Amino acid sequence: MAGREDYEERKQRKIEKYQELAEKAKGQSDAHYEQYRRMADIIPLGQPILVDHYSANRTRNGYKRMNTQFEKSMEKIEKAKYYEQKVNVLEKNKAISSDDPKAIEKLESKLQELEEYKKRVKAREHAPYELSNLNQEMRRIRQRIKELKELEELEFEEIIFDGGKVIHNKEINRIQFIFDDKPDEKIREILKHYGFKWARTEGAWQRLFNKNGIYTTRYILDKMEDLK
Repeated sequence: MAGREDYEERKQRKIEKYQELAEKAKGQSDAHYEQYRRMADIIPLGQPILVDHYSANRTRNGYKRMNTQFEKSMEKIEKAKYYEQKVNVLEKNKAISSDDPKAIEKLESKLQELEEYKKRVKAREHAPYELSNLNQEMRRIRQRIKELKELEELEFEEIIFDGGKVIHNKEINRIQFIFDDKPDEKIREILKHYGFKWARTEGAWQRLFNKNGIYTTRYILDKMEDLK
């Protein structure tokens, strides 16, 4: 089975993380607003500043501090909305990730739904582009199913190079460069340029396992050899 075994668990952790961040931002917003409200009780809104009075600067600074607390409260509310939107996107996202171990099953189910929909479209009056767009989407899904099935059969042997190795980490569906020591800047730039990202928890530079990733890996190894 392709994909990440922990796909659903990781997705749920992301949702919970954003929910926590949203709640934290709301709490901070409430704290700033409460501070604003307390200041407003001391300096009633609309109170004129007596320009020539000794209290003028104190009053101006009081208004300034009040405005700062109010602005911070609004900033935190916006941040909470941002995180809530993240949660909403994750919960409603119907895109089928290659990291999902049930990706093939879900794609085949989606293809079947489109087949049924196509029958209904053909049975009624429709614009020419409807069938054209539908057929295009069905071809895309079939191609994706084919690619994922090929990946399940694909074997990637560990590659040892001077200073490290490249492996296929099947548990997380990634190709990983694992170095004995931190690679120099030129090598890091090459890895970044070709889509590899440093994963501190894995101690590796990695990207999604697919045919393009395999091709890119071999190309990077050749470039690393040229740098010697």
